[in-house]
Amino acid sequence: MGMSKWISGLFQSSGVLGRDQRGITGLETAIVLIAFVVVASVFAFAVLSTGLLSAEKSKETVLGGLSETSSTISIRGDIIATANSTKTQVDSITFTLSSAAQASDAVDLSTDGVVVTYLDDDAAINCTGSGSPSCSWSTEWIIGTKDLLDPGEQVDLTVTLTLLSALVKGKEFTIQVKPNKGAVVIVNRTIPREIKKIMSLN
Repeated sequence: MGMSKWISGLFQSSGVLGRDQRGITGLETAIVLIAFVVVASVFAFAVLSTGLLSAEKSKETVLGGLSETSSTISIRGDIIATANSTKTQVDSITFTLSSAAQASDAVDLSTDGVVVTYLDDDAAINCTGSGSPSCSWSTEWIIGTKDLLDPGEQVDLTVTLTLLSALVKGKEFTIQVKPNKGAVVIVNRTIPREIKKIMSLN
């Protein structure tokens, strides 16, 4: 008798608990759902904006690299050194420049479009196109006309060091041709122990 009363009381109490429980209403569910959608939209916009910005920066980098590559010039043939009359030092260095590819852009080789630099263990000088007390450079067009070096054209560039008195026997030197756009052309050579009037430094 006591056991049946206890079971009956248990069911009754369970029913009371079931009637007292409250669930989330439809309005509250809608509010939570809208909040999730808004937060997801904000994050999605941020991710898309970052992706578009990254893609634009990558495009600019690629176009910049293509622009530099398409304006590249290179050396064709030998590096020629011309000595003074007594054959004690080299007075000038001459080499031929041309476009690296037939589809290249024109490169400005005027005095405003390129900087020619001479370097050795004792000096670092920006040569001028018109002549300076120590270093100057000039161009002579073999194929084409100045001052733009177009695909298919060739130009001899001569660096004159007569007044510098730097290129003696065994002297290592570097000449850099630095256009406003495109790669730097570097000539690095060493004067032989025996100086001749005309020498190939290849």
